[in-house]
Amino acid sequence: MSPQQSRILFPALAAGILLTVILFTAGCTGTGASPSPQSALENDISALTGGPQYANASLGIIVVDPATGTVLYESNADRAFVPGSTTKLFSAAAVLEAFGADYRFVTPVYATAVPDPAGRIEGNLVLVASGDPDMGGRTLPDGTIAYTDLDHGDANSLGGAVLPPTDPLAGLNDLAMQVHRSGITQVSDVVIDDRLFETTDLGKTYVLSPIIINDNLIDITITPSAAGTAPALAMRPETGAYRLVNRATTGPAGNPPAISITEEPAGTIVVSGTVASDAGPVNRTLPVGKPAVFARTLFIEALERQGVTVQAATTGDNPAVKLPAAGSYSGLRKVADLTSLPLSEDVRLTLKVSQNLHADTYVLLVAKASNKTGFYDGMMREGTILRSLGLDTRGISLGDGEGGVEEDRISPRAAAQLLTLMGTRPYAAEYKDALPVLGVDGTLASSCTAGNPACGHVYAKTGTRASYDPLNNRGLLLGKSIAGYMDAKSGRHLVFAIFVNNVPFADIDDMMATGDDLGNIAGLIYEYY
Repeated sequence: MSPQQSRILFPALAAGILLTVILFTAGCTGTGASPSPQSALENDISALTGGPQYANASLGIIVVDPATGTVLYESNADRAFVPGSTTKLFSAAAVLEAFGADYRFVTPVYATAVPDPAGRIEGNLVLVASGDPDMGGRTLPDGTIAYTDLDHGDANSLGGAVLPPTDPLAGLNDLAMQVHRSGITQVSDVVIDDRLFETTDLGKTYVLSPIIINDNLIDITITPSAAGTAPALAMRPETGAYRLVNRATTGPAGNPPAISITEEPAGTIVVSGTVASDAGPVNRTLPVGKPAVFARTLFIEALERQGVTVQAATTGDNPAVKLPAAGSYSGLRKVADLTSLPLSEDVRLTLKVSQNLHADTYVLLVAKASNKTGFYDGMMREGTILRSLGLDTRGISLGDGEGGVEEDRISPRAAAQLLTLMGTRPYAAEYKDALPVLGVDGTLASSCTAGNPACGHVYAKTGTRASYDPLNNRGLLLGKSIAGYMDAKSGRHLVFAIFVNNVPFADIDDMMATGDDLGNIAGLIYEYY
């Protein structure tokens, strides 16, 4: 790998991308219920993971029978590891416990004045953000949530993302239709009330806000044409808030895409770089820096499609000075509302595809459930909730909801304890069903080799944190983890957690190879227990 390639690949990995790979390492020792199977298992693991890439890695593992509490196998189970996105197991548990699996967000729209006989209002429409992470943009006809195995949130870092087959503006369009049906034909302005909790910038690729449309991303689809000509560009959602500038070129067949998406100046999306003539459509994204401003423009455009005139400019800042006093909406006329799918459906999305924005939003929702509005209020409240469930939180340290900050540390025993406790909660089935299935869907869709007997029997959350080692011009997996449930060959329903830190790699193929290693280790556990 050249230095130029490494500058492209490794910083993206360091941002905390979540890869559909799993990995393991060798040399584990421990005590099990049956010494002979344990010894044989360790020998088989060593045969799979004897390569030099594991020589300096640290491993922790635990396998538990939750029905009896028996630890079937453990090694370094109390050590703290960099967890990556297995952190989402904890934030998902906290939000389900705080709200319940059946909780539905309701997002209302109020009119600040009474319309005249012609439907004209000398006042504004106010959309009051409820913290709904989806706003109707992923709702399928059967009442479930839409996702693809590689979410668009990973489009820039991984490539290969496929957009869900739903309209990200469906919720706003529904609200606009209701406003029209209420008899309103004209309003002075539109305001987004985003005061539910604090809009928060954690220094990641996204801003946390109570208003979320299309995960606060602009999707750009680049479709190649003939070599040497400009590719075609499409933007989703289509909006006047942004202008596309095409500086990209279609290159020769066979090369990986090298596309850059920038915003320069604000409101102008510049697409540059090359895409191979045989690449097919390539999806990339631009994060939205001001979610309330973005949502306001999209809602005005939706209203105007329904024939409701907004006298203010479609683009521009969200005029928060026009908001009614907090808590005063009972005196205003509600002209529309949007009810979400059950919370369990969004948790399914978050865990299946490892959706970072949603997992961090759960922290702020947990804060709001205890009448707080700050992110770290939510983290402290999450700790209180987890301890109330019986979790010994001394085995973990968490600084966010998705697994992307330095202070995130989890022990295998703590992860197994959480999973065991979740099996006793009223939402146990929804929690398990939200996890990726090995070889079937989500981040585990492609992580099961042919002939692996565990395919279809492992329900688990993966996690990856990777960085770049410039001294050796290579990547370094700071942490890779997998934790969840397994229906073993014996018929036992098991809980397991595997964490490994500090594994060097040369490229994506290396990581995929180590992913195959752990997929095969899961098969061994399936066979032995």
